[in-house]
Amino acid sequence: MVLYLKDLAENPRLLEELRTRVESCSKCGVPLQETITGKRQLESGDACSDCFYGVLGDAVEEHPIASAGTRRG
Repeated sequence: MVLYLKDLAENPRLLEELRTRVESCSKCGVPLQETITGKRQLESGDACSDCFYGVLGDAVEEHPIASAGTRRG
């Protein structure tokens, strides 16, 4: 939610309401701050970068890339 100064001057409670609506990671529960923890989208909801890349790494491990065959000649 974007909060402008004119809106805050009209209703000072907006800042307090904004603080109570902090989103958290769907995996570990860490409060999400895009510049600090990252905010990525998973099928289960928003996640921090650590959990996102953990899920991504698990998916890669389930389907590894096979090594190249030997070349002859």
